[in-house]
Amino acid sequence: MTDLQVVANFEELVSNLEPEVAASIMTCIENALDYQQKALSIYSILLSGQLVKPKMEKKKTIAVSENVGVVSGWNSLNPKWTVFIAENNGILLVQNETLITEFYQNRIEEFKRYGYETKKWDLDSELNPGRHYRSHAEKQISVIKPCNSIGVSKGICEEDCYPYLCALAQIRKQHIVVADPNGVFLFYSNGQVKFVYHKNKSK
Repeated sequence: MTDLQVVANFEELVSNLEPEVAASIMTCIENALDYQQKALSIYSILLSGQLVKPKMEKKKTIAVSENVGVVSGWNSLNPKWTVFIAENNGILLVQNETLITEFYQNRIEEFKRYGYETKKWDLDSELNPGRHYRSHAEKQISVIKPCNSIGVSKGICEEDCYPYLCALAQIRKQHIVVADPNGVFLFYSNGQVKFVYHKNKSK
């Protein structure tokens, strides 16, 4: 990941910001860490198949913001999962690849201005190039539930979601915090990105 600055702790993430902004981002960090644990919990439940069937594919990713969770992909959200997770985890599971596609297409020139263009995957159809990467949970949640804090069940997609979020923070002129199993990313509204490893992760 280019232009990524690794820092030692959360305080260093906000050391260059005004106190009020720094305090707000620290709250966003706490929220993102909470959402990441919720994403992990949902992922474990759906992957095991012990509490609700059918079992989810291992390659799927869960992203959570506030009370909404996204399963990566399209046309693969089983209604049984939605009911179980809503009743037992208090999270509304959704999937809307069309929404992120429309969002991106309506702002494609802005994204290009900040150095982002959706990558094409080898198995994308000719009629819908870029669909695979656009369907990633990180992207869907950013549009379905716009929020400064996102939690993800797997390591952030470096190839496409990282540059997407970097551009999105600049387009929205808002800092975005993403927590994944490795650590916490802070995408600044000026295009800078910093990262802190979780304490139990080696550098």
